[in-house]
Amino acid sequence: MKPKTKRKRIVIVDDHLLLRQGLERLLDLTDEFLVCGQAGTAAEGLAAVRQMRPDAVIVDISLPDTDGIKLTKQIVGEFPKLPVLILSMHDEDECGVLARQAGAMGYILKSEAIDRLRRALSDALDGRCTFSPGLLNKESRKPNADAVRPK
Repeated sequence: MKPKTKRKRIVIVDDHLLLRQGLERLLDLTDEFLVCGQAGTAAEGLAAVRQMRPDAVIVDISLPDTDGIKLTKQIVGEFPKLPVLILSMHDEDECGVLARQAGAMGYILKSEAIDRLRRALSDALDGRCTFSPGLLNKESRKPNADAVRPK
């Protein structure tokens, strides 16, 4: 019998309630993840992160009070070891480099399957980034696709 592992706690920050609730249900179906908090604004998201102390955060790039890039910078500045994934409807070429520079561990399009998000969360929790190789090559320091954020 496989030993039960502790589920990783996730906070979701997105201004669309339906998306937050849908992601929560899909992630909670797994043995790996448990959504411990949700927020519709950056301010609520930062408060949820401070209160809930999650293992990872999913941040929408478009929020009503600020953008997900600025929120990611705040979260990573305050919690440097906390993985943040950006979730966006905008093409990675448009905002992916900014997300990476802000300290995000990945950039996932909302048009992708839930399995891609689950893999990206697992990778981020293991210290691995999820960005396309093309995006990584656009950065000035040109890291490889398996770049790891220092722990």
